[in-house]
Amino acid sequence: MPRKSTSQVFSAFETEDTAQSEEKETEYLLVNEESPEYLKKVELIDAICQAPNKAARKDAIADAAKALGKSTRTIKRMVEKVEQVGVATLAVGRKDKGQYRISKQWHDFIVKLHEWGNREGSRINHNQIFGFLQSLASKGIELQNKNYDESFKGYSQVRKDLIVGQHPSHVTVYKVINSYLEAKNKTVRHPGSPIKGQIIQTTDGILEITHSNQIWQIDHTKLDILLVDEEEKQVISRPYITLVMDSYSGCVTGFHLGFEPAGSHEVGLALRHAILPKHYTKEYQLEKTWEIYGIPEYVVTDRAKEFKSGHLRQISLQLDFTRRLRAFPQAGGLIESIFDKINKEILSLYGGYTGSSIEERPPEAERTACLTLDELEKILVRYFVDHYNYHDYPRVKNQKRIERWKSGFLLEEPELIDERELDICLMKIAIRNVEKYGSVNFLGWIYQGNCLVNYVGNKVSLRYDKRNITTVLAYTRPVNGEPGEFIGTIQARDCEREKVSLGELNYIKKKLRDEGKQVDNSSILNERLARFEDVQKTREGRRRQRRKKAQQEHEVKTNKSKVYEIFPENKPAEEILISQENVTYTNFDSDTHNNVNSIDEPIQQSTTDTSQTAKAKRRPRVGVNDWNQFMRDHW
Repeated sequence: MPRKSTSQVFSAFETEDTAQSEEKETEYLLVNEESPEYLKKVELIDAICQAPNKAARKDAIADAAKALGKSTRTIKRMVEKVEQVGVATLAVGRKDKGQYRISKQWHDFIVKLHEWGNREGSRINHNQIFGFLQSLASKGIELQNKNYDESFKGYSQVRKDLIVGQHPSHVTVYKVINSYLEAKNKTVRHPGSPIKGQIIQTTDGILEITHSNQIWQIDHTKLDILLVDEEEKQVISRPYITLVMDSYSGCVTGFHLGFEPAGSHEVGLALRHAILPKHYTKEYQLEKTWEIYGIPEYVVTDRAKEFKSGHLRQISLQLDFTRRLRAFPQAGGLIESIFDKINKEILSLYGGYTGSSIEERPPEAERTACLTLDELEKILVRYFVDHYNYHDYPRVKNQKRIERWKSGFLLEEPELIDERELDICLMKIAIRNVEKYGSVNFLGWIYQGNCLVNYVGNKVSLRYDKRNITTVLAYTRPVNGEPGEFIGTIQARDCEREKVSLGELNYIKKKLRDEGKQVDNSSILNERLARFEDVQKTREGRRRQRRKKAQQEHEVKTNKSKVYEIFPENKPAEEILISQENVTYTNFDSDTHNNVNSIDEPIQQSTTDTSQTAKAKRRPRVGVNDWNQFMRDHW
């Protein structure tokens, strides 16, 4: 039995097509359309309205019907609508144009199939869905079995249609899925909150932004630039940045930069940096000071798992701030915009910039990478302090962001907090045993400190900052629910550098593992030392080549050689003695006592000796008294 068309099987949606509703919908329409079809209608209907008599009007109606391919009755109705409503009715097409005639059950069933086919890594296409409907329709009466009850739960009409072999055409299936995807992916730009009464929508209600340090927002992203190792300048990876911003002023309050994927500990390090006062050395070349510090009342984040972790929960209890989750992704526009600025305004100027698309990554990105993690940190600090925080606040005229932050306190400025209270934000690691001389083994390094001498044989808890692992904080081990107490700081033994990040250490470890070496303190230091030695050998080799080349060029330019032969062959002894008067001699290493520094007796030699006799009597370039005696002793 041939399959019926979709229009024959499925009825159209119910609509109110009364003349009164049409007049109401087109009552105040203003058409400024120049399409040929519309202009043609206007010309034909105008000829009808301008007809001088009934006969001319009748002829004009007939001409319009013929030109538009419609009946004379339809043309008369068009004239009546123009006279009653206006010329805009000529531009109004079919009400159901672009729609598909299908029941709601079929629409929902097709959408359900599309959603099911795009879960857990599957990617079903439109044609596969239509093929699946064809396969179901081929089953016929078998679809009444209980095995299909769950599949057609809530879709009884769909089941009946499939049993009789009826289903939507492939065009209708495509239209249903495309309209669903278009509605799902439609994004509407948020106009932003007004200057007064700015709000942030969270899952627990609306927060109104009223003053500085009230609401901080935290988010992180992977920056679009490749960084290199500090010593060998080899590409490591793209860094992650965790950023903290004040919602009232728009200022950057703190950040954390590293190679590790952003997690709860990175959030804690960024919060610690934001809360503490910030002091930078001259090498950062700052023109301003980073004056922002304090503790927020609320911390608003997205719904990522790191923002729901137990570590962040402990930090909020310790520092007494409230955590909130954004209700919509659009609520994080403040912090998302600065990520875009960092990538496009700063990182795009440096070598190693990758861009936001992996497929369109420049081929020279890895070859031109040149920045290290420390260099990028200095660049970002200068940007936040000297540029971004001192830039104009976009919502208020003639006011800087930092000025708004300073003026936005309700009662008093934020209080300074002790740095030890923020140690909870640092990375927490496993318990370690204290070994001899107050040392502990951690990350393949040996850490020592006088503060651990009294804890030899006991266990201690360590906390550290990923940006610098040369210094670690030691705490007593929490026992019976009692918190650990601060013991002191311990330093990495045999580490000459003042600062080494955890990312750099992991990079060294990976390289050593790839080479099949044992990862311990000495191997790491030896590997680093080998780098410097290789560089030094390379430099010395280059210098030797330059010196050799310069010497060769010098010898070519020199006309007369200045090398004197002490004992030239085939030369009389008298001339030899004369030429040796101003020559300094070296001692000959011998076990005998015949070594002297001059020649006192002349030596007889015939100029007519053969070459073999001359070679046998050839004198070494040393000073002796008696050549014959010398020959007897040493030949």
